[in-house]
Amino acid sequence: MERFKKLFAGIVMVTTILSLSVVVGPTASAAVAGDLIKMDGLSSVYYLAGDGKRYVFPNEATYFSWYGDFSSVKTISQTELEALPLGANVTIRPGTKLVKITTNPKVYAVEANGSLVAVPDEATATTLFGANWAKRVVDVPDGFFSNYKISTETVSATAYPEGSLIKTADNANIYYIASDGKARKIATEAAFNANRFDWNDVITTTIAIPVVGTDITAGESTLTDTSSGAGGTIGAGTGLTVALASDTPAATTIIADSTE
Repeated sequence: MERFKKLFAGIVMVTTILSLSVVVGPTASAAVAGDLIKMDGLSSVYYLAGDGKRYVFPNEATYFSWYGDFSSVKTISQTELEALPLGANVTIRPGTKLVKITTNPKVYAVEANGSLVAVPDEATATTLFGANWAKRVVDVPDGFFSNYKISTETVSATAYPEGSLIKTADNANIYYIASDGKARKIATEAAFNANRFDWNDVITTTIAIPVVGTDITAGESTLTDTSSGAGGTIGAGTGLTVALASDTPAATTIIADSTE
């Protein structure tokens, strides 16, 4: 009887181990353009672009400028990942953060295509981004600063950089500053979410709203293409770990559907 008990316990243990191995094992999934992907056992997270290449996030600050959490990251097989050619490093999303190199105090706004536009002085930064503007600044490690292209232009105290999200204190409408300098109203909360905008990036402006352009009524690929502006050394490392989760509180801001 004692031998039978030991044999039964052994069978139960083996069965349990096999069951657990199924639960925690990698789930292979065919990736498509626009997906966030990783390989089981590796912390590196990639964006699969429309050109079929995988673009790596060099650090968490870059990742969280584009995404709120890791919930949409797909785990794919090693074979599938290796079949996707490497692109380059993803850069900070325009309009979300101000950046500087770790060894130089000069601060830049990020615009389209990874272009850096210098913020000339603290007065300009305060006028555009408020007294707490320094909280928007993230350090880019020296090794990744070459991912960006430094513009000869400077940020003006009378105009927000491309990609900025702005609103006035007395109106709930939120505007996206386009490349032509016009303010495109984000028509609905659904349109805001479809473009993966972050409520924390919205600035309450003290300067006049620019000329209004066409409304943003849905997701637009030119606004959500995470590979736009990518550059630098192909396949450079990443400090990401998908075990992290965003604890940002649920947004309470509601975009007005009313017209101006």
